[in-house]
Amino acid sequence: MMNNKEILEKYEKRLGSKGNTKNLYLRYAGDFLNYANGNFDRETIDKYLDHLRTKKTMKKYSDGSKNFVFRVIRTLFSRNDIEWPFRRGESPQIREDNVTAPALNPKTVIRMIEAVKGNGQPDERAFLALSSTYGLRRVEMVELMQKDIRFKDRTIHIATAKHGRERTHIIPEQIIPHLKCYDFDTTVSEFALFTLWYRLEHSIGLQHPERANWHSIRRALNHMLARELTDVTVKSFLRHKQRTSSDMTYRYSAVKFVGEEEETVELAASLFQVDNDVFKIHPFIKYWGD
Repeated sequence: MMNNKEILEKYEKRLGSKGNTKNLYLRYAGDFLNYANGNFDRETIDKYLDHLRTKKTMKKYSDGSKNFVFRVIRTLFSRNDIEWPFRRGESPQIREDNVTAPALNPKTVIRMIEAVKGNGQPDERAFLALSSTYGLRRVEMVELMQKDIRFKDRTIHIATAKHGRERTHIIPEQIIPHLKCYDFDTTVSEFALFTLWYRLEHSIGLQHPERANWHSIRRALNHMLARELTDVTVKSFLRHKQRTSSDMTYRYSAVKFVGEEEETVELAASLFQVDNDVFKIHPFIKYWGD
């Protein structure tokens, strides 16, 4: 069995990140190795994650950050061919209903859009367009791949982890140029998204509000849509947990057609109507246009 130094060195060799980002991954990986003391079973990982919450310097350790560390440990195991003791899809539960991020003022969201849509970097334009249009969670951004975005059909498939639900959406024409400028097969980490968020704040000279993050846009969008749409419509659009299988509004499938040169996707009628209803009164989409 390799010692901690050898395990960490093997992990470091295959890290694509550099600078502060790389150091952050190594710090979490090294801290776990020191805590585990050679024990790589499920119980040790669970205890370590609980241990993070009790450290004096991490009293406000969020569920999202806990999930991020879980991913670091999983990659550490994979790079060293250490058996991973969790089943596929298992990860620390993020308590969606208890997320403490405040809602971002809609005027602030609009300022961000106007600041980046013309001269912003491709990742700034792409991820802010997705966030302000669909209220994406961080994990939804991380999992998004180029194949999920079908410009021919003007649809985007969002794979939601755990308590949310998968959903195929219409892509409004205003954000298409901002999605086309970015390669979604580029590996992006949750830490990179944290950094991107601070760049967006800096672009409008915003002093970071306590606990503001991507989820703050989701909360703002939820609040604005709920003023004019039914609860069922808002929950369907924002991919909240499915409450019932009998309500057609909660059937989130899309039909994929194959057999010709290019595959095509047709959105289920109920979801097509939901998206159209939302886009008619959406508070941010129009600001992405010319």
